[in-house]
Amino acid sequence: MKEKIKKMLKNKLAKDILVFFYQNQASIDSVGGVSAWVHKGRKDVHAVLEELVKLGVLVKDTQGSTKGYSYTRDKKVMEIIESLMGDGKKK
Repeated sequence: MKEKIKKMLKNKLAKDILVFFYQNQASIDSVGGVSAWVHKGRKDVHAVLEELVKLGVLVKDTQGSTKGYSYTRDKKVMEIIESLMGDGKKK
């Protein structure tokens, strides 16, 4: 899983989204909200959000027609991301 996440982080948009959720772990946001803060189109953002959900990095919550994305609470995944973010800080 670590390699899949590492590979995903080579995509600038995926990295920007992951860094936001990593730094704001209590945040829940919609595709539109995420699109606004990364300044990218909804279609591109939605695709990346769904990939991050498949990897277990983000969790998708649906209430009615609204979908919100939030940072995982899976300790193993959080440790992997912590190690990858730590790698990025050292360089």
